[in-house]
Amino acid sequence: MPRLQVDTLSFDFGAGVNAQLYDRSQHYTTVWNASPGGKKAVDVVAVQSMPPPSTTWLIEAKDFRVITNPPRPCNIGRLAQLVTDKVNDTLAGLADATSHASEPGEKAIAASALASGVKRVVLHLEPHTGPHTALFPTAFAANVLQQLRQLVRSIDANPLVLNIASTSRAGVPWNVS
Repeated sequence: MPRLQVDTLSFDFGAGVNAQLYDRSQHYTTVWNASPGGKKAVDVVAVQSMPPPSTTWLIEAKDFRVITNPPRPCNIGRLAQLVTDKVNDTLAGLADATSHASEPGEKAIAASALASGVKRVVLHLEPHTGPHTALFPTAFAANVLQQLRQLVRSIDANPLVLNIASTSRAGVPWNVS
């Protein structure tokens, strides 16, 4: 059972799931992101092989529970677009990795991620626990989900916006703490 640390969040994946920190993979950091213009990447790519058909999970994690530096307003207001850009760049990066990754493990997960029959997009969003502000209104997660549904419709008709409390009810093959 792989355990991956994304900032302050620990993702524990179940049996039958091959997961990697995509934005820290060698191919992404040395080849794909080094290309002109720099490419974006989701935090985690996970491939669930059972039950068929296999599912690729493209997971971006944002933890706003404790804010040490104020986030840039464009990163909050355009969060759904940012996730969409990361998903699209990640899928293109995985396609490149199937041919050009130097690490066999990265090449294998890229190939299985692209070959899977189902692609799912997940934003793991831990909300700000302080008072609601212009940056974090009351319905922030719901608004992001609505925008995400429109933007990633061609990849995943039913993207998810989860947090620690909702992950266990969502039927995903991981837990977060």
